Amino acid sequence: MKVLILPLAAVLAVSSAVGCATAAANANADVPAGAIAPPPKTLIEGPSPVASSSPAVAPTAPQPGSQRTGDGIDDENWLPRKDTAAYRDFVAATETARRDSRAAVGQFVNAANASPGFYAAWFNAGAAAESSGDFAGAEQHYRQSLKVRPDYGPALVNLSALLSRSGRDADARRFIADALKAAPQKSGPHVAAAHYAFRARDLVTAEREAREAMEYDERNVPAMLIMAQVFRGQGRLDTARFAIDNALALEPGNGLLHVERGQVLLGLKDRKEALLAYERAARLRPGLADAVEPYGRLLLENGFANEARQVLESLVKLEPNSGRAWLLMGNALRATKQYPQADEAYRKALVLDPNLDDVHFNLGVLSIDNALAGEDELVRLEKGLASLKKYQSTGAGDAPTKARLAEYVDSTEKRISRESKKREREQKRKTDDSAKAAAPVPTAPAPTIPGGAAPSEPVVGGR
Repeated sequence: MKVLILPLAAVLAVSSAVGCATAAANANADVPAGAIAPPPKTLIEGPSPVASSSPAVAPTAPQPGSQRTGDGIDDENWLPRKDTAAYRDFVAATETARRDSRAAVGQFVNAANASPGFYAAWFNAGAAAESSGDFAGAEQHYRQSLKVRPDYGPALVNLSALLSRSGRDADARRFIADALKAAPQKSGPHVAAAHYAFRARDLVTAEREAREAMEYDERNVPAMLIMAQVFRGQGRLDTARFAIDNALALEPGNGLLHVERGQVLLGLKDRKEALLAYERAARLRPGLADAVEPYGRLLLENGFANEARQVLESLVKLEPNSGRAWLLMGNALRATKQYPQADEAYRKALVLDPNLDDVHFNLGVLSIDNALAGEDELVRLEKGLASLKKYQSTGAGDAPTKARLAEYVDSTEKRISRESKKREREQKRKTDDSAKAAAPVPTAPAPTIPGGAAPSEPVVGGR
């Protein structure tokens, strides 16, 4: 799958409700390979606490527009010149990161060490570390990025989100407050404040801080993205689409913007355009589950079962321990008539997430509607009915699903009743036939002569 060029400084901070994400603007659109992002976990269901207990560091104000190194890096240009070792190391790191984020961490660190002002390389080292599950390393690298450039928005956003997810929300609040105090006229701290407010469902503050960021940088794509998400959260979907389209005009290769556009279009009931948006997102960010999952789901819902199966296979590779990913994989396998594999995928989903109620419904439908080779029909129906009733007992599902469920339960109970009676009749017939076969056969009586006289002996010759 071809991956289009992305801006480097992409950052993801997903909220469990609306999937908040942001990407930093790219002043060097010819960079050969894109960005690294933290794992697409929700803030509520995020990773375990960070091993590091280092306190939040209050950033100091940078010198606006200053050139930090002799190789061309400053606030507006985060890449060094192409003839430098730092640039070559960075390009190699971005290529490695497509395959192995853990291995890319050291390469990004090498690039950062090759140029003392390469704050974006430190940020990407942090994002790659977070993506590979090294949260302590991620925190360390984010802080190093901020040591070089204290107002760098992507690092501020990712580090504050990491602190919140690790149970250190008070540190995250202080960290953002210190950043705003140190650099009140820089867009980065305001973007981080907007993200924090959005994660806390404080849409008013999120909008205010995003607008403040755009006061200092009117082309700030992360702030535009927050605005779109705020509008969507407020139900202002047409305004949200306008905002996200403006952001995409500046960064058409930003996969995170396409993810948000897909969510907006789903809200507008434009499923065809939403599918196209998620397709672009998944092609741009094949390692981002928040792009791959809705793309695979919409492919399946629109009847592209084989294509959906391929996409969802990549999802379970990205998130092998996600029950939801295996549930969707099971749906795709069922749609492509791979019933034993679908049954296995559903059961794996339940092992990973026993509270995933939808699996019971799908297991029931799979058992009832599809005969598996070598499985007794009555056993199959009873097993399917048990799964449906287990789902029914949870009270889950919307009104159409509950209506469909009731129909399934009723029709399956009738099928089980008919099959049971049929088998009873067959068994009775077999029993009757066996009884008849075992009964003694009556012996025929000897023939008699009328009158009771015994027959005379035959006479041979004469007297």
